[in-house]
Amino acid sequence: MINKILEIEAEGWIYFQSSQFLETYFNFKKHGTGIDPYKEITGKYLFFHEDPQILKQIAHEEIMNNGFSCAKINKHLLGTNKEHVLCLYYKDDSRKNELAKKYQGKEGMKYRYWKSDEDTRKGKYSKEFLDRITSSSK
Repeated sequence: MINKILEIEAEGWIYFQSSQFLETYFNFKKHGTGIDPYKEITGKYLFFHEDPQILKQIAHEEIMNNGFSCAKINKHLLGTNKEHVLCLYYKDDSRKNELAKKYQGKEGMKYRYWKSDEDTRKGKYSKEFLDRITSSSK
């Protein structure tokens, strides 16, 4: 059971991490024990909403009660975007349908399922997102 979530603001994001996740990471770094928990994360589930407080509630709910360890929400909107994004990190896409069912009726919520870190590194973004970014620079 998670007993605490740490929130850290840095570089335009609000990061959420369970205290257990950070403890595991620091034990790995300091003592070389266990595994690097960051290495187990391969991607994220993406949620979009105009109200970052709603996304924050989801991050807290999923980390405290549903087996997730870390997440982040953007502090500032880019381009013509009106929605903030919650990146809920996980080891695989096995929970995409569970999360879709859980949040499908939430007003104003857009859920984009899973995005791998590999796609992020390759610069693969949705057309909708790219259109909003480029329209603000015209």
